[in-house]
Amino acid sequence: MNNKMDDELRFIDFGITDVYRIMAENEALFRIADRSGENIGFIWIPEKSINMGYSQLIERELNLERCKKLNYQITRRISGGGMAFASEKSQVQYGFIGNLEDSDIPVDMIESYRRICNIIIYALERYGLKGEFKPINDVLCNGKKISGSAQTRGNRVLLQHGTILVNFNIKEMLLCCNIPLEKISDKGIKSVEERITDLNRELKRNVPLDDVKDAMRYGFEKTFNVSLREGKMTDEERKLADKLLPKYRDENWIFRYTKGRTRSAGLYKLGDEVREFMDSRS
Repeated sequence: MNNKMDDELRFIDFGITDVYRIMAENEALFRIADRSGENIGFIWIPEKSINMGYSQLIERELNLERCKKLNYQITRRISGGGMAFASEKSQVQYGFIGNLEDSDIPVDMIESYRRICNIIIYALERYGLKGEFKPINDVLCNGKKISGSAQTRGNRVLLQHGTILVNFNIKEMLLCCNIPLEKISDKGIKSVEERITDLNRELKRNVPLDDVKDAMRYGFEKTFNVSLREGKMTDEERKLADKLLPKYRDENWIFRYTKGRTRSAGLYKLGDEVREFMDSRS
């Protein structure tokens, strides 16, 4: 692990995209980089969607009827952790593929999260906000969660992807969670607001998502001491993403852990934490 990252990092801005396409693109980049060892950074703005962790039980976590009524796309990703909930124009999400043979990328899981989550901390710094890494995979701002991330690993590289919340719709998240309607009240929303925050709340103004993307670029540059080379997917990566896309729309993939399986232990489960916290306040 004596290798250093290159001075330039290929960086892709996927713009506004649906969850099925972007997860296929994440996996395609990850698979091909696992052969080449390339480091890659990327960002996107998600459409309304719920992106479930690899081992989650969807019917336990979500009220599927409400999700459908509110027009949320649902898929399952290849990384662990809890659900990533994205209401309309609510956040900027990021991905980083890092070569585990590079000395810049810790092999230890917690330390790799700590290192890569500096992207978020430096982005917050651009707004005069102080971010704090909270193991396993969160970033806090003024004691409240403003970012969560998830990881998966191959033979040579890791893929970490996550989010920075900008205008988070807590009520819609609660409606989509498998929570009784009577608990989705002003009191319930206030309870969650004690745990989760976003840039608009912290800055008391509406922050343009394009500005946040620029802050994230700064975060990548500072974290890895690189310059960004704006790029796009290669033909090989695009063809693989197209091939993978049907999987992320396939109910056999999306609901694969729904029946007869137990959830993985020790991973952050947003639905569980919200329910437990609200139960303690009721």
